Amino acid sequence: MSEKIDWFKGPVCGQENCKSKWYYEDAGKTICRWGHEQEGVQTQQDEDDFGTQGRKTRIRKETQEKVSRISRGHSAVELYLQAYQLISWKQCHALINIIGLPAELESVVKDLWALRLQLLKGKTNEDTVFSSQPQTETEIESNGEEVGREYKVEGKAMPTLIETLGLCYLGMVLLRTPISMGDLHRWAVREDIPFIRAVRFVPAVIKQKLPAEYLKALDTTSPLEPDRLRKAVHNLSLFYRHHFELVFPPLNTPLLLYKHIRDLAVPITLHPITLHLANLLAISFAFPSPGSRQRTSSLPELQLISLLIIATKLYHPFDGLPRHIPSLTDPAALSIDWPSWVQAQKAHNTLNSDENHLQRGSEINITEVDAMKMSDEQLDEYMDYYERTFIDSDRVEQKLPKDLLDMFPTGRLDGSEPASYSYQEQFAKEQEAVEETLGAVIGSMRLRNVISKESEEPVRRIGSFYRRYRRAEDLDGNAKVFHEKVAERMGVKLDTLVLAVGQMERLLIKWREANVKEGLEEEGEEDTGGGEDEGDGEENDNVEMMDESE
Repeated sequence: MSEKIDWFKGPVCGQENCKSKWYYEDAGKTICRWGHEQEGVQTQQDEDDFGTQGRKTRIRKETQEKVSRISRGHSAVELYLQAYQLISWKQCHALINIIGLPAELESVVKDLWALRLQLLKGKTNEDTVFSSQPQTETEIESNGEEVGREYKVEGKAMPTLIETLGLCYLGMVLLRTPISMGDLHRWAVREDIPFIRAVRFVPAVIKQKLPAEYLKALDTTSPLEPDRLRKAVHNLSLFYRHHFELVFPPLNTPLLLYKHIRDLAVPITLHPITLHLANLLAISFAFPSPGSRQRTSSLPELQLISLLIIATKLYHPFDGLPRHIPSLTDPAALSIDWPSWVQAQKAHNTLNSDENHLQRGSEINITEVDAMKMSDEQLDEYMDYYERTFIDSDRVEQKLPKDLLDMFPTGRLDGSEPASYSYQEQFAKEQEAVEETLGAVIGSMRLRNVISKESEEPVRRIGSFYRRYRRAEDLDGNAKVFHEKVAERMGVKLDTLVLAVGQMERLLIKWREANVKEGLEEEGEEDTGGGEDEGDGEENDNVEMMDESE
């Protein structure tokens, strides 16, 4: 007959996944119900242990050091740069495969990025600095005129998200592609290329390890404001020139100027006039050097569009006053009917938009008041945008149980699919609208009266009563609509555009004063009272074109 075993209850055995809590003692050892001997527990009763029955002895578990999932130091910086590089590659991929730019763009941007990385070796997140405008911001004096200052070197500042677009733009400049900053700004806003909430394109395995400040740097919680891309391009061009002596080529001026003229629906005769003004000021549309004074008009594309505006104001002023030409071969023989131009632009905006649908790229600007006025279809489109931009479907399915997801499903309740969007279709629609706008503007142009130069009758000539606008608040009527349209196409603020035009106008005034002074000195030296030749007459016409009416 076997001995009776005294069982007692204790903690879970745990050996070989044993779940037993019942033990017995045998020769001073504690053994579980399934024969697992418990190490480190002595149950042999000594003489000194008399009367200690019932005392529990627990095995103290080893304390395990908690390992943080968030990377720190150099590894965090390396992960951030990998995520940044992935976003830049996705932008290049979209520009090549969706927009249709040359395939060499990816290699050029890669080389620019490789140069940028050379200054970030050995960087840790303890000395991380995020700065979107560290170098070329300018100061404004009390009289409203801008004073440039030299470029300040900030080579080790961490790259920001807006600089990915700047790298793409400089890559297109190196390839001599006639793409403007406004085009790149528009593609980013409309999500033709990845930029809005770019952090959603980063793999989850990287996002889980990135510190909060790095995730924030890759995220966009507000619209892409005008001027941000301009500042980024200006800073990067100076950065590469200073650190690597990389000189970017001038803009592809003829093609880019033609594109601006066509998009703004102004006469093609302004093309040679704009280039002539550039020759007078010896402007090559090259990027500025770090040692020169940095102004708003230092960026070559702003120089080009400013000269186009000046040419428009000279040959097609907004005041509506009749002006006369010496012959029908004059470039200003036809004048723009500005009220018709404004109406054509309104019709252009109508063709590009649909009242029943949200305009692509406008979703991020929607407020609570706008949402209250939306139709059912517009609300569905806005929720589609929110789901596409802010919701990580894979993470939701992992974190939430299926029963809860079934109670609150994503997507449209009626089961319909969101309207498909194609860049090619949108581009074709925009080109059709541009063609119709051009036809309406050209059809409304009027022929000016011809009065020869020999006529003694006082008449207004082209360029007389030229008006300058020192501030955006001075714009009114047709002039305001025109400048707003140009600022929108360029992706800059209206104040920035007016300031750049004013700076170019001051250069032309200085050129005129220098030529007048030189002519007076030559006349004094020769001391002749003879008539003017044909070249002198042309110079006087240019002087008259810059006369100012205050």
